[in-house]
Amino acid sequence: MKKKEGTVTIWIFRSGPFKPLKFKLPTRHAKIILASLLVIVVTFPFITLNYISQSVEVARTTHLVAANKQKVEELQQQSQRLKEFDVKLRIIANLENAGDTNSFLAVGSVPPASQEASKKAEANLQNDVSRMNTELDRLSTEAKFREKSFQELYSFLEGKKRQLSSTPSIWPARGWVTSGFGYRIDPFTGMHQLHDGIDIANRIGTPIIAPADGIVTRASHSVGFGLTVEISHEYGISTLYGHLSQVYVSVGQRVRRGTRIAAMGNSGRATGPHLHYRVSLNNVPMHPGNYILN
Repeated sequence: MKKKEGTVTIWIFRSGPFKPLKFKLPTRHAKIILASLLVIVVTFPFITLNYISQSVEVARTTHLVAANKQKVEELQQQSQRLKEFDVKLRIIANLENAGDTNSFLAVGSVPPASQEASKKAEANLQNDVSRMNTELDRLSTEAKFREKSFQELYSFLEGKKRQLSSTPSIWPARGWVTSGFGYRIDPFTGMHQLHDGIDIANRIGTPIIAPADGIVTRASHSVGFGLTVEISHEYGISTLYGHLSQVYVSVGQRVRRGTRIAAMGNSGRATGPHLHYRVSLNNVPMHPGNYILN
């Protein structure tokens, strides 16, 4: 004979004039319900804590991604400015183009997230982080490439620095050009002769300065030019200053561009106070105007 299963009576008391409710459940069902309630009570705090933790992590990651996106955009702009500056410097220095990193960097800017990815926060964040890492790698390679290019430019310009500082490029004195470079009628002989410089007229005592760095090779009187100073600027360039009234430098002295070297006068064969200024390249007189930039 089958043993009758026991029952469990559940009373639910309600406030007010309502009668209490009574339920009778088989013992087996009551045990299942009780076990389920215990599982829910025990696991709920852990589930809630895990959810909160994930929410905080997602929010923090989202904030970091947004901040990093802005940094990546700024780096892209800076990289583009450096690239344009590099091209300009190479044009000025007459150097070949350094090339473009695009030939070995086929990654573009950070693209917008797809519509499907936007529906899933975690997948979207992973995609953004992956794209930003790729873009940062590209920018890092670009920075190394530009650094190498700028080092090459620096070496080139540093080598040219001495040559540029030794090349005449400014007026040696203030005044008026009364006779230019080229053939003319000599005021003393009346013959058609080459005037191998330019004459700059002004008052006696007008300061005369070195138009470039160099070494004084002559500071004495000469036939025709009177009191004369001559400077060697290396690279085959030399300058001569004639008809001076005073000299402030001596032979062997190194002078810098802008150094006061003499005073204007009318010594030698001169019709009035002026400076005879001559520029020679490999002992061949050149037009001084080609060496005046100011």
